[in-house]
Amino acid sequence: MFKPAPIRQRDVEAVRRALSKGAANATELLQSLVGRPVRSAAALHEWHDALLFVLAHPPSESMATVAQHELHRVAQIARDVAAEPDASELALINSGIEGTPIEGVFSLTLVRWLSDRWPGAVQLAAIDAPIEEVRELLRGLLLPIEWESVDLLGDDNDELCRAVLGEASLATLVRLLEQAPVSEHVRTLWFARLQVRVSVSGAATGCSTTQARAPRDALFVLDTPFVRAVDVRAVVAQPLNAPVSLRPRERSALISTARTVLATLERETDPVTYTGHVSLHDMGRGLRIALYSLAPPQRLPFDSYVGFMAFRNGVPLAYGGTWIFPGRSKIGINVFKAQRGGESTWFFAQLLRLYAQTFAVSRFEVENYQLGYGNADGLRSGAYWFYYRLGFRPVAPSLQIIAEREFRKLSSESGYPVPLPLLRSLVAEGLELDLRVPESAVITPEPLDTAALTLAVQTYIVQQYDGDRRTALQRALTRLRATLPLGDTRTWSADERTALEMWALPIDMIRDLEQWTTSERQALVRVVRSKGATTETQHQRLLAAHTRVLDAWRRYCDDLR
Repeated sequence: MFKPAPIRQRDVEAVRRALSKGAANATELLQSLVGRPVRSAAALHEWHDALLFVLAHPPSESMATVAQHELHRVAQIARDVAAEPDASELALINSGIEGTPIEGVFSLTLVRWLSDRWPGAVQLAAIDAPIEEVRELLRGLLLPIEWESVDLLGDDNDELCRAVLGEASLATLVRLLEQAPVSEHVRTLWFARLQVRVSVSGAATGCSTTQARAPRDALFVLDTPFVRAVDVRAVVAQPLNAPVSLRPRERSALISTARTVLATLERETDPVTYTGHVSLHDMGRGLRIALYSLAPPQRLPFDSYVGFMAFRNGVPLAYGGTWIFPGRSKIGINVFKAQRGGESTWFFAQLLRLYAQTFAVSRFEVENYQLGYGNADGLRSGAYWFYYRLGFRPVAPSLQIIAEREFRKLSSESGYPVPLPLLRSLVAEGLELDLRVPESAVITPEPLDTAALTLAVQTYIVQQYDGDRRTALQRALTRLRATLPLGDTRTWSADERTALEMWALPIDMIRDLEQWTTSERQALVRVVRSKGATTETQHQRLLAAHTRVLDAWRRYCDDLR
């Protein structure tokens, strides 16, 4: 009887290439692998990801159905492999396949969430901090009678933790932290310093990318060639639809899906872990983008850090975020490995459209790390030229000339490699996309650097208050209550009062605040209160319109140079 040959990694790679190029035989190649045995972990992982790619970019409805059935088979193979007595789970760890384990270093908040969602499946794998650091941190969690014992209980972290924490080591550690008479912020820092590595067993049903989905509309079939080139300005100008209407249950599921997907990749982002609100936006062609807004207590003082996760036909496509501030917003994206080779350029243009219109952003900046500075993967991936093709450019005129020359060679000379030293010099600086019309670009002042503003606040505290933070905050609040039309702040929400404390010192730096007009001071109060709203969408619009506060901060920073 004929036995089909096992699926090899190169077989899957051939299918991926054919699908990405829209080859006539792509569907035939895909069908040829369906149902065949899989012997290697690498081939299983690649086949799993290829099937996710098909579900996100189906050439037909029938192939989407085939891919979904095959994905269930792949998950069962993975479970069977993990169940074998002498099986090594290491080959499939963090693969995202249903039934396989994950392991990573996560925040205390995410570890709590994982433990609550999959009780019994989350365990302490290791503590990776240096032994002396572990001893000192554990000492702060124990009774005084035990302090000396941490120096006597072994010479490695495993032995020490077994003795101090017992069998339920992760649960005990979390309980000790929660009982410590310190703030949640300090607990989080202690946990991070311990470098706690946790594992989630393959028994945690649903802890995978195999099943992770977002709400979607009707299946969008990509039965035509992929969109490779776009006019970014034209795309960004297209009006947005209203956000997708979501029930509370669906919002909660979107947050859970994002946390799970990132955890399977041993990754985590603050807007997803500390989400205060999530919205879903339909961008067309099966693409939906969820925006994750940080909860008010976790927000940055100046930038609005808004994360995203994109989904194609409900399948996770990419994640990242923007750090939004009037004049310039930093943006970072990462397309999931399973989804590379699709319509990345078109997707990114849609992402820019969403952020530009939602937050009134007209200038985007990509930092040098994403381009390959100190990041070998980014350098090899050609990220620099991906952004360049979209219209991002260096700020320095000298680099603009070099980049334009090299891009012409790349476009006209087949196989031309940009010399590595030259590419390193290019990626040392970030890239910027300016979507404003040329006339407005001439008269608009340079964007305020929020890092410089943060340092200015610290300098102000040291110079004006000899570093006494408590006195500085108290006096700043006293001045603001006397100068701004705050009204009775007891009627404000707790998040609005937190925002006032956060902004008290930056506002106190403004020397001529008392000379501002009544309308300018009223507008400033609206800016402050909006920092404590459910999302920071309105906050960024109000702040961008308040040019006087931005100019005052800019002058203060300039005076410190």
